[in-house]
Amino acid sequence: TNELPPSKQSYHGRNVSVKYFVLVSVQRQWLPPITQEHEVLVQIPGIEPPINEPIKMEVGIEDCLHIEFEYEKRCYHLHDVIVGKINFLLVRIKIKHMELAVIRRETSGEGVAH
Repeated sequence: TNELPPSKQSYHGRNVSVKYFVLVSVQRQWLPPITQEHEVLVQIPGIEPPINEPIKMEVGIEDCLHIEFEYEKRCYHLHDVIVGKINFLLVRIKIKHMELAVIRRETSGEGVAH
C-alpha cells in the first residue's frame, strides 16, 4: 500500500482540479482484470484567521464619482453571508445602472499573484 497524507483539499475549478481516488484492481487467472476507481473527497480543516479585519476601499472618477465600499471582514467561509455598505461620497453624474458582483478567482502554479 502507498500511504501518502493528502497535502491539498479536493477541489474542482474551472481550470484546475485536485482529486483523490481509491483504485481497486482484481487480477484473475484466465479472465481480464477488473479495475474500478472511486473518487474520495478530502477536506483539511483549518482554523479561522486570528485577525480578520474589515475591508474599506474607495473607487471613483476624479471630480465626478467617489464610492466607498466597506465589508465587515476580510476572510469568509463558504457558508457565510457577505455583509457590507456602499457609500456614495460624491455623485456628479447620472447613474442609470449599477451592479456589484463577487468574482471567483483561481490561480495555479507557484508564488503569489499581485
